Amino acid sequence: MSTTDLDALAERMLWPATRLIAAVHDRDDRASHDVLAGLGTVELRALCVVLAALVPDDQALTTLADWTRGAPPVSERQAAEHRAALEAELADARAARRRVA
Repeated sequence: MSTTDLDALAERMLWPATRLIAAVHDRDDRASHDVLAGLGTVELRALCVVLAALVPDDQALTTLADWTRGAPPVSERQAAEHRAALEAELADARAARRRVA
Protein backbone atom coordinates (compact mmCIF):
# COMPACT_ATOMS: atom_id res chain seq x y z
CA MET A 1 0.00 0.00 0.00
CA SER A 2 1.46 3.36 -0.97
CA THR A 3 1.70 6.40 1.28
CA THR A 4 -1.08 8.01 -0.76
CA ASP A 5 -3.29 4.95 -0.19
CA LEU A 6 -2.53 5.02 3.53
CA ASP A 7 -3.33 8.73 3.71
CA ALA A 8 -6.63 8.14 1.92
CA LEU A 9 -7.46 5.28 4.30
CA ALA A 10 -6.67 7.46 7.31
CA GLU A 11 -8.87 10.21 5.85
CA ARG A 12 -11.74 7.72 5.43
CA MET A 13 -11.38 6.70 9.08
CA LEU A 14 -11.86 10.25 10.41
CA TRP A 15 -15.65 10.00 10.27
CA PRO A 16 -15.80 6.59 12.02
CA ALA A 17 -13.31 7.93 14.57
CA THR A 18 -15.55 10.93 15.23
CA ARG A 19 -18.59 8.68 15.64
CA LEU A 20 -16.72 6.27 17.92
CA ILE A 21 -15.39 9.07 20.12
CA ALA A 22 -18.92 10.39 20.64
CA ALA A 23 -20.33 6.91 21.30
CA VAL A 24 -17.63 6.04 23.83
CA HIS A 25 -18.00 9.31 25.71
CA ASP A 26 -21.78 8.88 25.69
CA ARG A 27 -21.23 5.31 26.96
CA ASP A 28 -23.43 4.11 24.10
CA ASP A 29 -22.49 0.47 23.55
CA ARG A 30 -24.85 0.03 20.60
CA ALA A 31 -23.45 3.05 18.73
CA SER A 32 -19.88 1.90 19.44
CA HIS A 33 -20.70 -1.54 18.08
CA ASP A 34 -22.36 -0.04 15.00
CA VAL A 35 -19.23 1.97 14.16
CA LEU A 36 -16.91 -1.01 14.50
CA ALA A 37 -19.08 -3.80 13.09
CA GLY A 38 -18.85 -2.72 9.46
CA LEU A 39 -15.08 -2.27 9.37
CA GLY A 40 -12.61 -4.81 8.04
CA THR A 41 -9.26 -5.65 9.58
CA VAL A 42 -7.29 -3.06 7.62
CA GLU A 43 -9.87 -0.37 8.41
CA LEU A 44 -9.85 -1.26 12.12
CA ARG A 45 -6.08 -0.96 12.19
CA ALA A 46 -6.26 2.38 10.40
CA LEU A 47 -8.94 3.54 12.85
CA CYS A 48 -6.62 2.67 15.75
CA VAL A 49 -3.84 4.75 14.20
CA VAL A 50 -6.18 7.69 13.57
CA LEU A 51 -7.53 7.54 17.13
CA ALA A 52 -3.99 7.34 18.54
CA ALA A 53 -3.06 10.41 16.50
CA LEU A 54 -6.01 12.28 18.01
CA VAL A 55 -4.88 11.67 21.60
CA PRO A 56 -2.88 14.59 22.97
CA ASP A 57 0.62 13.49 23.91
CA ASP A 58 1.24 16.35 26.34
CA GLN A 59 -1.08 15.11 29.10
CA ALA A 60 -0.65 12.34 31.64
CA LEU A 61 -2.49 9.10 30.96
CA THR A 62 -4.26 9.47 34.30
CA THR A 63 -5.66 12.82 33.16
CA LEU A 64 -6.76 11.42 29.81
CA ALA A 65 -8.45 8.46 31.50
CA ASP A 66 -10.28 10.47 34.20
CA TRP A 67 -13.58 9.88 32.41
CA THR A 68 -13.27 6.14 33.24
CA ARG A 69 -13.15 6.79 36.98
CA GLY A 70 -16.83 7.25 37.66
CA ALA A 71 -17.25 10.72 36.19
CA PRO A 72 -20.80 11.06 34.91
CA PRO A 73 -21.32 11.14 31.16
CA VAL A 74 -21.74 14.55 29.60
CA SER A 75 -25.24 15.92 29.23
CA GLU A 76 -27.17 15.48 26.00
CA ARG A 77 -26.60 19.17 25.25
CA GLN A 78 -22.85 18.89 25.83
CA ALA A 79 -22.67 15.72 23.74
CA ALA A 80 -24.50 17.45 20.88
CA GLU A 81 -22.15 20.44 21.11
CA HIS A 82 -19.10 18.16 21.11
CA ARG A 83 -20.39 16.19 18.11
CA ALA A 84 -21.12 19.39 16.19
CA ALA A 85 -17.63 20.71 16.94
CA LEU A 86 -16.00 17.44 15.83
CA GLU A 87 -18.05 17.37 12.63
CA ALA A 88 -17.20 21.01 11.87
CA GLU A 89 -13.50 20.37 12.40
CA LEU A 90 -13.67 17.31 10.15
CA ALA A 91 -15.42 19.33 7.44
CA ASP A 92 -12.79 22.07 7.75
CA ALA A 93 -9.96 19.52 7.46
CA ARG A 94 -11.53 17.97 4.36
CA ALA A 95 -12.03 21.41 2.75
CA ALA A 96 -8.40 22.33 3.47
CA ARG A 97 -7.22 19.10 1.86
CA ARG A 98 -9.34 19.77 -1.23
CA ARG A 99 -7.85 23.27 -1.54
CA VAL A 100 -4.33 21.87 -1.40
CA ALA A 101 -5.09 19.11 -3.94
